[in-house]
Amino acid sequence: MSKLIVALLFYAVDRRHVFKKQYELTKEGLMNYKNLLFITYFLSTGTFAASNYATVELTHLEPIKNESTWLRDKQFMPRYPVELAMKGISGCGIFKVVVDENGSTESVTLKRSIPKKVIAKPATKVIKDWDWTLANGKSPIREEKLLRLDFCMGGKTEEESISRCKQQAAMACK
Repeated sequence: MSKLIVALLFYAVDRRHVFKKQYELTKEGLMNYKNLLFITYFLSTGTFAASNYATVELTHLEPIKNESTWLRDKQFMPRYPVELAMKGISGCGIFKVVVDENGSTESVTLKRSIPKKVIAKPATKVIKDWDWTLANGKSPIREEKLLRLDFCMGGKTEEESISRCKQQAAMACK
């Protein structure tokens, strides 16, 4: 499949020169050229997406998970924001999350991230959707948390993607 995409892309680029030379191009010819470029783009992104996994790694920085008053209700990995996945963006973000005494997310603030500021909006939407449950033996109080989310893309299998994300989470997020 990838050889076909490369062949179509080379053909489209080659034909572009022909179209440029013939300034008085018919509408039909221009539409054919645009359709060829669209098909090439569509096929290439579909192939890329089919062989590229995205993973999110959550790390409790302060307080650590065992000392937290509030824990996420559903303890599965957060979803990868669609806006980031569509743009192929990976990186990390450190967020200050305030959970009120009722277990609702009061606020989410980006402290730092790589790439700068790109992760803030989509990650904040993900975090605000979380439900919080009171940890065993804890009194319901307002809690400030420092959480790190790593958004990782890459890997031909889900296991490879998770492994890469764990490696990324061990690096600094400045």
